[in-house]
Amino acid sequence: MALSGFFFYADTAMTGKVLTKITAITVLLITILLIPQFYPVGAMIYFRLALIFWIIFETLRLFKLLLIDRNSPRYLTNSGIMILSLFIVFLILESVFMFIPRSHGVHYSLAAKLWLAKYWKPVNAYGYRDKEPQNAENVILFVGDSFTAGHGLKSIEQRFSNIVERELLKKGEKCFAVNIGAMDADTVLEYQRMIYFDYQTRIKPKVVVLQYYGNDIEGVAMKNGMTFGGFHPPAHMNKLLLFIGSGSYFINYLYWLYPKDFLGIPYLNFLKQAYKNKIILEKHKQDLMKFILYTRKNSIRLIVVAFPLLQDLELSDEMYLREIIEFFEENHITTINVASLVKDIPLKRRVININDAHASCEVHEIVAQEILKTLNVKN
Repeated sequence: MALSGFFFYADTAMTGKVLTKITAITVLLITILLIPQFYPVGAMIYFRLALIFWIIFETLRLFKLLLIDRNSPRYLTNSGIMILSLFIVFLILESVFMFIPRSHGVHYSLAAKLWLAKYWKPVNAYGYRDKEPQNAENVILFVGDSFTAGHGLKSIEQRFSNIVERELLKKGEKCFAVNIGAMDADTVLEYQRMIYFDYQTRIKPKVVVLQYYGNDIEGVAMKNGMTFGGFHPPAHMNKLLLFIGSGSYFINYLYWLYPKDFLGIPYLNFLKQAYKNKIILEKHKQDLMKFILYTRKNSIRLIVVAFPLLQDLELSDEMYLREIIEFFEENHITTINVASLVKDIPLKRRVININDAHASCEVHEIVAQEILKTLNVKN
C-alpha cells in the first residue's frame, strides 16, 4: 500500500513538472512572437534571443522528463527526437533571421524594419538621411521622395546626389550636394519641406534637382475626395497564421520574399484614377508650378528628374510620365526622363529586388551621369 502510494505521488509530481514546463515554454513562445510586433529592432532583439535560448533549454529538459526519464518505447523516443530536432532547427533559424535585413518597398516586413535600422544612416540634425548641410558655394539641393533619399541603397554614397557631388569635386569644381529626400513625400510635402529647409538653414542653392515619381499626386488626390484604404492583409487570412507570421522573423521573411499583388494593385489603380481626373491633375500641376515659380523668383536653376514605375515603363508613360514631362518642358524646365535611360536595362538590374522597386545602384549611376551632362548645358 505504501509502495503504491509512493509511485502515485512520484507520477503526480512528474506530471506536475511536465505541465509546468509545457506552460513555461508556451508562455515564452507567445512572448517571442509578440515582441517583434511592438519592438522589431533595437535592444529587444537580444532580449528575444535570450528567450529563444531559454526555450531551447526548457524544451530539452521537457524531452528528458517525458521520454528519457520514463524509459519510453523506442518508437516514441525516435518520434520525439524528430519533433524536437525540427523545433530546435526552427528556433535556430529564427535566431539567425533576426539579423538578416532585406529592403522592402512598403516597409511591412520585419526584414525591412531591420534594413532601415541598419542602413538608414546618417540622419542629420534636420532629420534627413544625409551629412550635415553647409551654406557653401554652389550648393545643389536635391528634393524628392524615397528615390532621392536612396531607399534600398546601403550607403548614401551610392545615390545620384552624392555621385554628382563626387564627380564635380573630382573635376575641381566647387560643389556641395544637399539631399532632402524623404520617404512617402508627395509634391505638396516636398515643396513644404524645401521652403521650411530654406527657412531653417538660409541655404541658397544654385541648382534645385526635383525628383518626380508616380505617387507624387497622392496628397492632392486625397485632398480632393479620392480615398485609398491603405495596405492591409486579406480579410480571409487566418488570424493565428497572421499572428505567427507577424511575430516570426523566419516565417515573415519567407512570406514577404515574393511580391504580394493584394498590396500593389489597389494602390496602382488609385493612382491611375488620380491621373485620369482632370481636376485633380490640374491642381497637381499647380503644386508643381510652385517649384518653378520659387526657383525663378530666387534665380535658381531647376532640373526635374522624372522616374517611371521601374517595373513597367510603358504603363508609366501612359499613366503619368508623358503628361508630367510635357508640363515641365512647356514651362522651359530641363527634364530628365529616366525611363528612356533605363529601357535597355533588364528589370532585375533596374530595381533593388523583386519586392523593392526603388532604383538600383546602376540606375542611380546612370541618372547621376545624366544630371552631370545637364549641368554642363546652359538653360
